[in-house]
This record gives sequence, C-alpha cells and structure tokens, in this order.
Amino acid sequence: MSTRSLFRGVLWTLVALLLVAHIGGGWFFSGELIADGFVPDPDPIVTPTGDYEIVEVSYQTPLGQMDALHLPASGDTWVIHVHGKGATPAEAEHLFAPLQEAGYPQLSITYRNDENQPFDPSGYYQYGGTEWEDIRGAMEFAELNGAEAVVFSGFSTGSSHVLSFLYRHNFDEIRGLIFDAPNIDFGDTVDFAAGQRDMPVLPMKVPPTITWVAKFITSLRIGVNWKAIDYVDKAEFSLRTPVLVHHGTDDQSVPVTQSVAFVEAAPDLVRLIQIPGAGHIESYETDPEKYVDEVLGFLQVVG
Repeated sequence: MSTRSLFRGVLWTLVALLLVAHIGGGWFFSGELIADGFVPDPDPIVTPTGDYEIVEVSYQTPLGQMDALHLPASGDTWVIHVHGKGATPAEAEHLFAPLQEAGYPQLSITYRNDENQPFDPSGYYQYGGTEWEDIRGAMEFAELNGAEAVVFSGFSTGSSHVLSFLYRHNFDEIRGLIFDAPNIDFGDTVDFAAGQRDMPVLPMKVPPTITWVAKFITSLRIGVNWKAIDYVDKAEFSLRTPVLVHHGTDDQSVPVTQSVAFVEAAPDLVRLIQIPGAGHIESYETDPEKYVDEVLGFLQVVG
C-alpha cells in the first residue's frame, strides 16, 4: 500500500469517526435538550401573601380558562406580569406592593403548561410560539376590567412570550415592556449552556458543531423552529415599544450578551441596566430600592 493510500484511508477513517461522534453526540444532547428545555416541569403554584391586596381570578384563552392573580389599584394603566419557564405568578411578588401603592393595577398570570393549567397541544414549551395566545387573553381581561393602557413585565422566558405577542399585535394600548433577564433567543441560550457543559468521557466542553447537530435533530424530533423563537433578530424591524431591561452580568442561565444584542438591535427603544455580579433573576436582590425606583420611573414615563 502506498503512503498516499494509507494517508487517504486514515483521513476517511477520521472523517467517519467524526461523523459518527457528531450524530451520536447530537442525538444524545438532543434528548437532553428536549427533556430540560421543552418538557413541562412547572413549580407548584401557591398564592403569595404580603402587604398588598390580592384576588384570585381567571381569564379566557383559546385553550380555556387560566388562573391569574389580580392586584387592584386606582389607576387605569395595568401591569401584566409573565413569569419564566417553570416558575409561577409569584415570581413578580417583589413588585406587587410598590406598584399597587403607586396606583398600578396588576395581573400576574399563569399560562399553558403551568401546574393545573391546560397543556399546550404539542405537549412542550414553545417559547412564545403558542404562549402568545395566552398573553392576548390576559390583555383582553385587563381591558374588560378597566385598563386603558398596558405594560407587560416579563421574567426570563416570559419575555419571549410577551415579544411573540407584541410582534404580532402592536396595539397603541401597549405602552411599554419591563424585562428581567430576558430569555429572548433560546437558540443562543442553548449555545451558551452547551459551551459550559462537559462532554461525556472526553475531557472537553461540548463543541459548537455538536450543539448545532443537537439543535437540528431537536427540530426534526419536535418541530422546533429556532429562527422563529429568536426575538432579538426581529427587534430591529418589529419592536415599536419602549423597553426597560435588568440583567445580571453573572447570569449563568441566559447570557447578558443576549440583552446587549437586544439593545444593539433597537437602541432607541431598549434601555439595559446591567447589574454587576448578579445571577439569573437576581437583579432585584442586589439593590431592591434602586430596582423598584427604575421600574416606577419607567412606568411614570410610558404610562
């Protein structure tokens, strides 16, 4: 056998091994991604109690009635809170009392795939792809109960549901958005998480090529359209509403670079406050008084 033939044989063997490794690794990580990112695993819902008035209500969606917490107040600009994946309406509790005292009625909602709520027909989280219909139902509830203007407050993945609705319905009544650690490009979030994860057996992190294969296989298995749930990419042309964003610089779930890209896509509309050292949804804990002042100041401007 000539040297050239030997080299060619070794090269094709390496190519075949890489192909097998990528297909096998992609399939494995696709299963992990589906289980961790798309299969519903909601927290138990408990109605919080505190120094505020709160009423349990329900609102209508295409899937049926869904539960929500209503905090009445004297004003006609409502704040609708949308929690993150797997969390509950209580995620917005730190804003309940100060916003109620300032005169802003609030609605903190559940949505499909939450505990004791209707499941999405797909059986999976859709990152705004279908949840936007529940956001529409919440807004209709607010308008039927006296809202003349609405500000949406989104936490993590809740922000993607809000943007998915907003990009479809840019109503004049929607005056602003308040986001905390917004997970608004889940494909980027997956890439970020994979880059921190160790490969099984091999002493290395998951390479981007295997991540790409895993995402591709996930699309084939459960129909994920990664581009459709990238709300950062759409912001340049579709965002028409002012946004206040808090995001911790040490967020290990959703990278702060995602919010930076959001600002770059719509610099005249998006204001980002980066919180040094804060993790995911930890901006409030870092400086509660400043956080609330920023939110109230934003509401005074847009509401």
